[in-house]
Amino acid sequence: MSQAVLKISCPDRKGIVAEVCQTLADCSANILDAQQHREDLDNQFFMYVKFDSSELNCERDILRTRLQSKAELIGFDWELNFSDEQKRLAIMVSKYDHCLYDLLLKNKYGEIDAELTLIMSNHDDLEPTAKHFGIPFYHIPRNKDNREEADQQAVDIFTEQKIDFIAMARYMQILTPILINTYPNKIINVHHGFLPAFKGAKPYHQAYAKGVKLIGATSHYANEELDMGPIIDQETVRVNHSYSAENMVQQGRDIENRVLARAVKAHAADRIIVYKGRTIIFD
Repeated sequence: MSQAVLKISCPDRKGIVAEVCQTLADCSANILDAQQHREDLDNQFFMYVKFDSSELNCERDILRTRLQSKAELIGFDWELNFSDEQKRLAIMVSKYDHCLYDLLLKNKYGEIDAELTLIMSNHDDLEPTAKHFGIPFYHIPRNKDNREEADQQAVDIFTEQKIDFIAMARYMQILTPILINTYPNKIINVHHGFLPAFKGAKPYHQAYAKGVKLIGATSHYANEELDMGPIIDQETVRVNHSYSAENMVQQGRDIENRVLARAVKAHAADRIIVYKGRTIIFD
């Protein structure tokens, strides 16, 4: 069964749901799931509709034209994606391999609804891993002196390979606007998170030294503010004095795997709408 997802956002008003559903019904689309959310603070409306598109009575471009006409009449932003037009995913990674392996295995077993197209790294350490899984590997050396040049090379490759979104599976580099602005809200990053936060080398060892009682991780869209993009997923676990620094590292790896994978799955399934620096994520 061919399916599609329609996402809508606009100022709230009466009749939006009826108008959208009627447009889909006129094209013989059978709605499978519909969810709505309203932001009371500024009267903003969000809608997610999954529908069976296997028996449409018109071409997809005609459906898009009708939606655009309705959007201009009502005043909403919209995005429509079909399940048989899989998004093309690229993974960026440095030397830490746990998130990479997790995404590779989930992709292998069909848990991520995307086409894993390539792996890119600023080191060549994980090239054998890419070869083992049959994924093309691109090595672009990167340091503080060639960031813009390296990111432009990455953009050129991503454009050539028609990449739709990117997962930073512990890619330990700060992206430049060259890459971020080419893929706004399409680059998913993951980082550890503690209370309090620890930056720099060996954060888990810093946390252990301070007797931290809570560790966790956050997945978010990358933007020009380091680790400050719209949050997609978070998870924490409690720890105590019996945990060694190594125990915390092990726990941290598992959490990073989970929150990154959930974020990648949500993006691939078109369940996320970004609004004013925050995310609305439908079930």
